Amino acid sequence: MHFADALRLQSGASIRAYDLSYETYGTLNADKSNAVLVCHALNASHHVAGVYLDDSGAIRPKSEGWWDTMIGPGKPVDTDRFFVIGVNNLGSCFGSTGPMQRNPDSGEIYGADFPVVTVQDWVHAQARLLDALGIQTLAAVMGGSLGGMQALAWTLQYPSRVRHAVVVASAPNLTAENIAFNEVARRAIVTDPDFHAGHYGRHGVLPQRGLRIARMIGHITYLSDDVMNEKFGRQLQASTLVAPRACGGALPLSSYEGAALPKGGLSVERASSFAVSPFKYSTQEVEFQIESYLRYQGDKFSEYFDANTYLLITRALDYFDPASAYGGNLTQALAQATAQFLLVSFTTDWRFSPARSREIVKALLDNQRDVSYAEIDAPHGHDAFLLDDARYMNVVRSYFERIALEIAPSAGHASLPAPPAPRPGRAANDAGTASPSPDQLSIARLVPQGARVLDLGCGDGTMLAHLIRERGCTGYGVEIDDANVQACVARGVNVIQLNLDEGLAMFGDATFDVVLQIDTLQHLRNAEVMLRETARVGRTGIVAFPNFGHWPNRLAVLRGRMPVTRVLPYQWYDTPNIRVGTLQDFAALALKNQLKILDAFGLQEGQEIRFWPNARASRAVFKFQRN
Repeated sequence: MHFADALRLQSGASIRAYDLSYETYGTLNADKSNAVLVCHALNASHHVAGVYLDDSGAIRPKSEGWWDTMIGPGKPVDTDRFFVIGVNNLGSCFGSTGPMQRNPDSGEIYGADFPVVTVQDWVHAQARLLDALGIQTLAAVMGGSLGGMQALAWTLQYPSRVRHAVVVASAPNLTAENIAFNEVARRAIVTDPDFHAGHYGRHGVLPQRGLRIARMIGHITYLSDDVMNEKFGRQLQASTLVAPRACGGALPLSSYEGAALPKGGLSVERASSFAVSPFKYSTQEVEFQIESYLRYQGDKFSEYFDANTYLLITRALDYFDPASAYGGNLTQALAQATAQFLLVSFTTDWRFSPARSREIVKALLDNQRDVSYAEIDAPHGHDAFLLDDARYMNVVRSYFERIALEIAPSAGHASLPAPPAPRPGRAANDAGTASPSPDQLSIARLVPQGARVLDLGCGDGTMLAHLIRERGCTGYGVEIDDANVQACVARGVNVIQLNLDEGLAMFGDATFDVVLQIDTLQHLRNAEVMLRETARVGRTGIVAFPNFGHWPNRLAVLRGRMPVTRVLPYQWYDTPNIRVGTLQDFAALALKNQLKILDAFGLQEGQEIRFWPNARASRAVFKFQRN
């Protein structure tokens, strides 16, 4: 799409008469409420899903969209239900105006004269594209890595135009280490003799050597150490291995009589068992498989990517820092956002680590925004956001199913198909499909109407969904289990995936009216610390746990066996409970930690037990606050 009006850039420069390349997938509904904008990362483009066909109708090789695992009919972002827009950013080399196009003012190829662009500039340009398409409000904006930064920027620059933001494997800004990686990559490019100060097009050459090195540096940061070792280890290339000096040292191992060379090369250790030299003793030749892989990636990249584009995009990464306008206070920066958020990170991503996503989550929590966070334990490093990990895909799918329900026919948008029935093993889509247990209902009555609630160890979100639906509460659940996190997201319950043994540093003092720990305390290694944390972040705490003092439990111990009951349904050798306590035990612990008990009773199948509860109740319940 062509834009004649000049776009004012953050640098103070302007760009006029520019084009934006974009693709769309699915059908825009009647009131244009089902649009999803997908923002791309460094070396991607507007082609986010599907394949291209040649003139004969055959699939063109290597034409699959870069996020085809995520987007398409029946996929997590279902194009049978959403209208997905992929747009190529200004300064890129895949169709939108960039350094490879001509400057309309001079008639010359832009080259190094293309103005520096920022994430904020890209978002403004994308907004113009949406205006031209007649789309005022996005059902969602989403992206991974640099695309996640754009999604975050959308919620700050155009808060009223975004209902949901999905930010994957991203960060609120780059660390010094990440800026350093970008700078080394840029130096590799600009010091290439063929760079010619960015005007290599005028000389009929390309700085491919520099681009190769830049890509190799970047690719190292996208993979985890575990994946590199698993895929390559210290494996040698087949061409590296040579015959012993007794054979002249000139023949490859495959020519050496009696040597069977495994496909893909041989480890240094196995090479030694063939009594051959495992190395060429060269500083220049490719010997290890990881070297060959990186060179292949570099060669491939240098054939299709533009060097000036690489410089521009990495600099845009460096500049992004929405908190800088607020003295580095990310909480103040994100106060502008009104969207609902889903953030996803990956445990082995060291370039955009989970800690960086948690910074965004904490700032949103400080502003009491609707946010869910999934931390996927995946081995693939930063590249995990492009891969088909079932846990990752399921949580995104569940989130978009919730978005689809918002714009479903019941909301007056008859052009959107109804959501499919839940698949076997998947969480139900409706918060009302599961009811709390009788004990949970008794505990729920302790929570004041309209309270702000934090549910620690919230399970599948049934209790919190009940409090939201029946008692007008708001708040968040905290859960570690992947399936439970997905179930919470499916129910529309805000959930933060967090190991409670790490503490509650993400939550501020007295930020909740009530903090719940229902059948959670007995599973924690730091139960006492978490009890104090509960009293810190909540004005009131409510704890419930299996009462080991219940008479059937005592009787089982007297018989010489550990108890197995409805409330304690585990055998002694496979129980997740690492604590066994009674009402009296907790009362003593509360006294030790200067907690004031406001109420205490037992529960037996939903009935409150206040007379001899330590013996007559299977579950203990305490309501308390800091003394």
